[in-house]
Amino acid sequence: MVGPLENTNRCSESGCEQPARGTFISQPFCVGHFFTQCYQKLDEIGRDTRNWVHGGTKWETARRVTKECIDRAAEISQYESEFSNLERARLLDIKLWAAELGRQLRRSPRNSSNITVRLVSEIPARSWTEDTRTVNVSVHGSQILCNHPVEIGDSLKIFRLDKAAQAEARVVWKGQADAERKEIGVEVLGDKNFWLS
Repeated sequence: MVGPLENTNRCSESGCEQPARGTFISQPFCVGHFFTQCYQKLDEIGRDTRNWVHGGTKWETARRVTKECIDRAAEISQYESEFSNLERARLLDIKLWAAELGRQLRRSPRNSSNITVRLVSEIPARSWTEDTRTVNVSVHGSQILCNHPVEIGDSLKIFRLDKAAQAEARVVWKGQADAERKEIGVEVLGDKNFWLS
């Protein structure tokens, strides 16, 4: 790790002459390119969660990268008096984002499962109901096909149509299943194992 006041190493980004302020994935980077690399990797991990297999190669890589983001950002933060307010805010953002992805990685594995459900949004001006199905489920959440507009953080009600069960859930990501279908990731709120009960 090279601190902000040490200029013995240069940033490994092509064409950059700035001193390296930290390392990430075994490469020295200036502060700006450290931010760029972390954000790029975290964004890739966040968009690729549907392909995580607990204990698999992608899962292990994602676990290692999120931990390194946290560790390196924490190391660089020791020199935060040398940074601008924006740089300090970005360091905190990286630590929080990586920590959230890390919590998802530590949770239970997902299992492919086709469960018929009803999603209900009661948000004013954005209320809707949709009968759909899950793609996979875990103890804490699920990936569900959903063609209605949602935002990260939205609250939804989920009703299982195969049994009399319902739960509150929070949207944690949204994406495209294919050219025609959209999907969302939801965290089921509460301790009850909604999917396996």
